[in-house]
Amino acid sequence: LTLSGQLVLCYERFGDLAHLQEAITLLENWLRSTSVLDDRRGAALAALGLALAQRFDCVGELSDLEDAISMHRDALDLTPHGRPERLDILSNLGTSFLFRFQRLGQLSDLGNAISRYREAVDLTPHGHPQKPDCLSNLGHSLSIRFQRLGELSDLDDAISMLRDAVDLTPDGHPGKSAYLNNLGNSILARFQRFGELSDLEDAISMLKEGVDLIPDGHPDKSKLLSNLGGSFISRFQRLGQPCDLEDAISTLRDAVDLSPNGHPDKPELLSNLGGCFFTRFQHLGQLNDLEDAISRHKDAVELTPHAHPVKPNLLNSLGISFWARFERLGELSDLDGAISTFRDVVDLTQYGHPQKRGYLINLGSAFATRFDRLGELSDLEDAISRLVDAIDLTPHDHPEKPTFLNNLANSLTTRFRRLGESSDLANGISRHRDAVDLTPHDHPDKPHRLHNLANSLIIRFGHFGELSDLQDAISRYRDAVDLTPHGHPQRPAFLSSLGNSLATRFERLEDSRDLDDAISKHKDAVDLTPHGHPDKPAHLIGLGNSLSTQFHHFRELRNLEEAISLYLHAASTTIAPISVRFLASTQWILCARPIRHHTLLHAYSIAITLLPQLAWIGLSLSDRYTQLTQGADLVREAAAAALDLGFPETAVEWLEQGRSIVWGELFQLRSSYEELSSAHPDHARRLRELSAALEHASSTRERSLSLFLEQTQSAAHRVTESLQQEADRHRTLAIERDKLLQEIRGFPGFEQFLLRKEFSQLRASAHSGPVVMLNAAETRCDALIVLADIDHVIHVPLPNFTCQRSAGLRKMLVKLLGRVDERMGTSSTQRGVNWEPFLSTLWNGVVKPVLDALSFSVRHTPGDLSRIFWCPTGHFVFLPIHGAGFYNTQHSRPGHKVSDFVVSSYVPSLSILSLSHNPDAVPSGDLRLLAVRQPSSDGLPHLSGVGTELEHIRAAIRNSSSAQTVLLESEEGTVEEVLSLMKDADWVHFACHGSQDDVDRTNSGLCLADRRRLKISDIMALSRPHGGLAFLSACETAMGDEGLSDEAIHIAAGMLFAGYGGVVGTMWTISDELAPRVARDVYSQLFRNGARPDYREAARALHDAIGHLRDSVKAPFDMWLPFIHVG
Repeated sequence: LTLSGQLVLCYERFGDLAHLQEAITLLENWLRSTSVLDDRRGAALAALGLALAQRFDCVGELSDLEDAISMHRDALDLTPHGRPERLDILSNLGTSFLFRFQRLGQLSDLGNAISRYREAVDLTPHGHPQKPDCLSNLGHSLSIRFQRLGELSDLDDAISMLRDAVDLTPDGHPGKSAYLNNLGNSILARFQRFGELSDLEDAISMLKEGVDLIPDGHPDKSKLLSNLGGSFISRFQRLGQPCDLEDAISTLRDAVDLSPNGHPDKPELLSNLGGCFFTRFQHLGQLNDLEDAISRHKDAVELTPHAHPVKPNLLNSLGISFWARFERLGELSDLDGAISTFRDVVDLTQYGHPQKRGYLINLGSAFATRFDRLGELSDLEDAISRLVDAIDLTPHDHPEKPTFLNNLANSLTTRFRRLGESSDLANGISRHRDAVDLTPHDHPDKPHRLHNLANSLIIRFGHFGELSDLQDAISRYRDAVDLTPHGHPQRPAFLSSLGNSLATRFERLEDSRDLDDAISKHKDAVDLTPHGHPDKPAHLIGLGNSLSTQFHHFRELRNLEEAISLYLHAASTTIAPISVRFLASTQWILCARPIRHHTLLHAYSIAITLLPQLAWIGLSLSDRYTQLTQGADLVREAAAAALDLGFPETAVEWLEQGRSIVWGELFQLRSSYEELSSAHPDHARRLRELSAALEHASSTRERSLSLFLEQTQSAAHRVTESLQQEADRHRTLAIERDKLLQEIRGFPGFEQFLLRKEFSQLRASAHSGPVVMLNAAETRCDALIVLADIDHVIHVPLPNFTCQRSAGLRKMLVKLLGRVDERMGTSSTQRGVNWEPFLSTLWNGVVKPVLDALSFSVRHTPGDLSRIFWCPTGHFVFLPIHGAGFYNTQHSRPGHKVSDFVVSSYVPSLSILSLSHNPDAVPSGDLRLLAVRQPSSDGLPHLSGVGTELEHIRAAIRNSSSAQTVLLESEEGTVEEVLSLMKDADWVHFACHGSQDDVDRTNSGLCLADRRRLKISDIMALSRPHGGLAFLSACETAMGDEGLSDEAIHIAAGMLFAGYGGVVGTMWTISDELAPRVARDVYSQLFRNGARPDYREAARALHDAIGHLRDSVKAPFDMWLPFIHVG
């Protein structure tokens, strides 16, 4: 026993684990060979328990700790009350419980430790040499419980006891350094709770003294150094003195170097050093510091078991570093990595843990950052939810409260900008003011919080126009700049914001001093921001805006030239966020267009290239369309600019590249990439796999989101969690595919892979007839005719038709249609209004010039009619081009309306026509035609004509002499059943209600059973072989979105991109009385010759059916005009 005790003392002095191992072996052998009645057994058990606990502390093997607790308990049971040995056993048992709490996080272990330590203190008389040690142990454990539960009484008691321990211990005592360390840590915790600088100075003093007293080579030296380094960091964060930061890094380097590999403290030491590197990165902006931080944090996480109580804190530090690298380099994978890491942190941290609030803040703020990057509203709502939870957990006087309030205020202000709820803005400003007021004047975060308050005031000024808000904002911006030292990474951002606000005040008050001051501040911001920094483009835009303002007021052309140069630089900087680059390109266009600057087409080219990136494929469908609203008119204006300069082929290329973006990307996902397969087969295979997985993830996400909106509130949490997982999967695949595409575009000859198509590639799409792109821009309207066998565009200017006139015709159409009714068998047209001026204007201004350019003559033989494909843009999308003409009695002879010359179809893009690779091929075998009628449970008025309509289809099939057609009929009419049947059917016919959602067009669809709709998102998920007809005998199935007319957000377009070769759709509501007649005449013609019907004849069949309605039945205009062929 004596020898084992000496070996333990050697270990404690020199840290050689071999001494400890030998002591444990001696004690175990002694206990095995000695009678249980031996009086020395209790002492031996206690000595073995202590040695095992020490080995756990060094090696981290949990079984050692469990054995140590068992040994101490047995020893305590064998030691009678009143015996002096009981004191040591109680203390050591308490320490073992504390170790287990620190490893497993069970509060019961911490409570047991405190209980044993308190009993030890009570047993120790004043003046006893072990009194300081007992007091220090109890104080240390109470301090830990404060950090876990936040009870201030625990902290006060801890500091009191630890002071007593220090005061009772003479200098030179080997335990004094540990007592000073515990006292310093507790005082530091009080500083972190209340923010009193005197506590911080006291803590540093105690920790320094503790380090000075402990000899080199002592196993606890590294731990004390780490604590001292942490206190230096706290003082740097409070006072901003660089010397404290350097001292922290130096101290923590020593701590890591002194800690042997495998030591259980090593992960925390590494993480603390990583935190110092991260803080220096924040202060100086050096990227190598950030990389060093991430490396240390990764090592710390990898060295720590999953269930270890310190794991959440280590993960949190790693997540913060990922987040910072995203903000520095813009890699979305870093931001997703941060959010994933923060989620793990929150999940691993019990509710009630004092650090839970900080972890929630980080997760919420990271969600807010992703919203800023991608614009998905769900991220913003997640951010606000987490931030509110964090604030609810935080006492009012907590020093971190201002940080939490500031972050929540930012998100509330952002939500106001997205949704326009004035209460969000008011709450945001209020919380920003609270954050500023609660932050000491000399606190390093004060400038940042002042800046954010000013930002929210600027937003309110922009919304309500109160000059006092602008003045207040400028004052706050100035304070932020004045409080920020030169060389600080945030100073350029504060200067730029101040410059923006001064320029805004100039526009309001026209004091030229404000504009001069604004330009000066912007120049300083630009000069202080290093090249390659992602914030530089935003500062360039700010300076460009001020110079542009100076030009418009003082007309000095050099100012505009300089602004254009700045916008060009900002838009061309690939490291900048896409939204910033897009803003730069649009500002560039606004400056270049009025003076016909030589860079105008370059500006448009960059903006159009960025549009698909704004509507990134990793976003939800609705969010992609929301992002595209930023460039709703851009492509049409770009085409007009190209036409002004004599580049009609460029105009066509841009109109194809910048329209139907979402559908076009779906088309790309389903491509086979033959050219890539020949040159780089492995990359082609990987791209096909990723594209298929991405399409599946996207459709799964949209389907789940649709179902979620139909769920009851009680299921919200479960579904939301599932939705988040699906969104994460969707984004991860999109990021991976983007990286693969970048790699492919590095190959010679593949630089433009899946990007802009040349006109020489596009014209092949006009294989079945001329495609006419109708462009309506602010300054001009044009028709661009594409023919497969002509290597140039036939450009037909439309001088008698303007954008204003197209908008006027749109308004006239709304008036002509009057009240909207759903397929109820009565005309909805207002009585007394005249369609003749409307349709004749379209004829004279648009259609006749196109037909003249094509040299089409009047056709008398129906079989001689040519096909034509209208590809309209802007307001043209909503106008019935196919019905243009004169319909009065003096123009009754052929030659005065479009249907006399051509069979019209509509297409959303040229690419959709390229799907038919072999236009002469006719499928063989039976035709499977699915008929879906109005289900009884759709909750809508009964359509009496549906039964007649389906009977007409059956009759057409019966009357066909040899065509083998299998008619499939939906029995239940549910979304799931219909989608399943559509996969097996060649053609599909819907006779039901259609619903157009004016708020979210992606929710538009066909009304089916259980009051549900077959939506655009459902159609996106349907991938089928190309070909076949989709007949949509329902209202508004080809009506687009007013705000995004060029995106073809309607069910008819969805059917095309799902693989149907042609679609019969409707531009507005239709008559339940006439719809069956249209179906009858179309199917009768398609099935007339007994052979398998060809869906490519549907356009001609519809043309003839509508002609019969118009000329023989004399149906009103509004009843025959809505039927169109798409594809």
